[in-house]
Amino acid sequence: MTPPPPTSPGRAGELTLVTGATGFLGAALVGRLLADGARVRVLARSPAKAARLAEQGAEPVVGEIEDAAALADALRGVATVYHLAGRLLVPGVRREEYRRTHVTGTSLLIAAARREPGLRRLVHCSTTGVLGVTGDHPADESAPLRPTNIYEATKAEAESAVRSEIHAGLPAVIARPGLVYGPGDLHLLGFFRAVLGQRFWPIGRRPIWLHPIYIDDMVDALVLCGRSPLAVGECFNIAGPQPVSLVGLAASIARAGGTTLPAGRIPLPAARAVATFGDLLPPRLRRAAPLTRGRLDFLTHSRVYDIAKSGRLLGFVPQTDLSTGVVRSLAWYREQGYLATAPARLRVGT
Repeated sequence: MTPPPPTSPGRAGELTLVTGATGFLGAALVGRLLADGARVRVLARSPAKAARLAEQGAEPVVGEIEDAAALADALRGVATVYHLAGRLLVPGVRREEYRRTHVTGTSLLIAAARREPGLRRLVHCSTTGVLGVTGDHPADESAPLRPTNIYEATKAEAESAVRSEIHAGLPAVIARPGLVYGPGDLHLLGFFRAVLGQRFWPIGRRPIWLHPIYIDDMVDALVLCGRSPLAVGECFNIAGPQPVSLVGLAASIARAGGTTLPAGRIPLPAARAVATFGDLLPPRLRRAAPLTRGRLDFLTHSRVYDIAKSGRLLGFVPQTDLSTGVVRSLAWYREQGYLATAPARLRVGT
């Protein structure tokens, strides 16, 4: 196999824009780009968070992803865009909010990008979630889109809009992250707490497979999407070295924390009853519920991906094995005090 051509960090002085720069993945990407010596501009909703990014060396533009004027300011003179702005699935958030952020925001970004003559690359961050439940067989980029919730559905709609623009000549790339974890992530914090508090039990009897990717590896893949000459016009599933069972992930966390998993399982009918009750709670209480139907879906359906294409075209090879990533994540949670004061609770995923 012919190796992919070398990547370039970009022409000297070129400007890169990152949307969603204050999020877990966005902040890590900004740090990497600045460390590489890139000129980085960020679009941020919060003036306070924008100021913190400015202290790191980024040029901030304060505004919403749905604000056409802010987008025009942010894109002016930009050569590369990493579009990471998004809204994770959280109980109680209105469906319209996901549509505004993912669909309207992406459409406005594309329109602004079209007006920039110097734009060389737009990396659109989607999600492997657009493929829905895969079962035990890894899904590749040609698999049909089968979203299962409003987050995935609006991400799929935004991805389709980008794909249409690619066909019209926009130099874009679609990157689909799997389950990203690592220092800085709070999405899996509840799962770590539950495991370390010996309050995690698998649901049902079938093994459930996930495909996590460590944050540093995910950032590497995004940078490759932004720099590799073979990336333009393509879509890539980005995930870790190999799938892991949900019990395997829990066992890795338990080992890193010096504990063990309790024996037993939760019967699926009982879990469904708890999830149904969780969905009936008011939004404020629903977020603290042990289970909702969305979380139950995460805990009882396998989602695994074929990442061969990213290796073949980008030369992407994830470097961080699960045990190393879990140890680093656990250390960060402890440093930040997240595991010292908060009670364990079975809350994971969407």
